[in-house]
Amino acid sequence: MTTHTSTQLPVIIVGGGLSGLSAAALLAKAGHAVKLFEKASTPGGRARTSQQSGFFFNQGAHAFYLHGAGTKVLNELGVRYSGLEPARSRYLALEGGKLYPLPASVASTLETHLLSFAAKAELAGLFARIKYMDTAKLQHVSLQDWLAAHVKHPQVCQFLLAGARLATYSNAPDLLSAALLPSLLNAQVLYVDGGWQTLVDGLQHKAQEAGAEIRTQARVRAIEVAGEGYSIQLADGSSHAASAVLLATDPEMASALVLNGTHEALHRWAAQAIPARATCFDIGLRRLPRAQNLFALGIDRPLYYSVHSASAHLAPQGSALVHIMHYLQPDESPKPEATRQEMEAIMDLLQPGWRAEVVEQYFLPHMIASNAIVQAQLGGLAGRPGPAVPGLPHLYVAGDWVGMEGTLADACFASASSAARLIISDLARQQSVSRASVIQ
Repeated sequence: MTTHTSTQLPVIIVGGGLSGLSAAALLAKAGHAVKLFEKASTPGGRARTSQQSGFFFNQGAHAFYLHGAGTKVLNELGVRYSGLEPARSRYLALEGGKLYPLPASVASTLETHLLSFAAKAELAGLFARIKYMDTAKLQHVSLQDWLAAHVKHPQVCQFLLAGARLATYSNAPDLLSAALLPSLLNAQVLYVDGGWQTLVDGLQHKAQEAGAEIRTQARVRAIEVAGEGYSIQLADGSSHAASAVLLATDPEMASALVLNGTHEALHRWAAQAIPARATCFDIGLRRLPRAQNLFALGIDRPLYYSVHSASAHLAPQGSALVHIMHYLQPDESPKPEATRQEMEAIMDLLQPGWRAEVVEQYFLPHMIASNAIVQAQLGGLAGRPGPAVPGLPHLYVAGDWVGMEGTLADACFASASSAARLIISDLARQQSVSRASVIQ
């Protein structure tokens, strides 16, 4: 390991969510001095988990994608976690107020009564073909347009739209890039023991173990250019010099902090970002009235139901933690009372008698699930920002809206890793130039 801490100003990271913590750990591990400023009282952002009555409540339903950027970064850092994949063979589809086996493979597609014979044949063919799609040609094509051009049966369209909502936490097929479709249908997920706080705590420990300084309740007010580096102004009046800055925030905050919000690229990125939002209802039950009903996906309605505690330690022994989500359209105003009634009706169908078993419950009417939908009109994943900010050397961004790899939390991990590699490379190059100037 090459240590730079005595010869270079620290790298300052703004934001202590998954992106910021991952980058802090990677940079500190590489020998760089790192300071991370987080405005909240604890790090973690939307990955924080609260414990109540023995239940581990994530902020809505969280699923960890296996074999993606998150797996790579956590393995590289030695962050340990555990859990199980949900049993797909027990997935249900909710359509017209009735439950059916959910098609999750060619075999289950042929067996389910959800689809007509013709729709089954088309969907089975699509399952076989989609994995070989040339996604590079689909970055600029919306999912809605692709379905209109390539799918004949309305039932198949509904099924694929439901799968897209499930995988992206968004309800915007007219915006979403069709290039995501192969990865969405083939994704494998894990529910994490102890909730996502396990990942947050592991990343924080690795960062601090490697020498990173993490300060909470430290709100950054502005970022100013100072020579070849930057000056970070905090709300408490203090200022901190940095050799490089990583903005691990949402796009609106990233834009507002730099040059009073006037930087052209940052301002454009913030203006183009369309968040994915959902209404979430999380319920801790003493017991599950119908233990076999562990997962249901709305086909004709944008609904999701899952008992995450069946695959991960999230509830006391014999108890259950249930997640229900209603995926909101980008321009949809939340209707908390009506949506909650809809969710309670789903519970009545899947877990009759559940009200008598409630221990804890949380209702989030308008949660941001992702800071930016992967939009076809912007070029899909290939058209996303960063990590380098054009026109401002040694300024970078990371988050679920950044970079050419991954969606949701995987994009956080991937962009953090890309940003960290760029910072290490750029600062090493700058240091080499400075040494050469001194020798001359």
